[in-house]
Amino acid sequence: MMLTMVKKEYVLKTIDPAQVPDTKDKPKRALIVVLGTMLGGILSVLIVLIRYFSRKDK
Repeated sequence: MMLTMVKKEYVLKTIDPAQVPDTKDKPKRALIVVLGTMLGGILSVLIVLIRYFSRKDK
């Protein structure tokens, strides 16, 4: 109890104080959604075409 009265940081010591970031950098959500949709569409069309042309009974 005496240590809590004497030292403010008696258990943990702050090495570096917290700092506010200079700029906010975030991913562009709209770009990710559009690219994901396009990539998914192209991939699904390719899978359908490959399965269609790889049939044995024509």
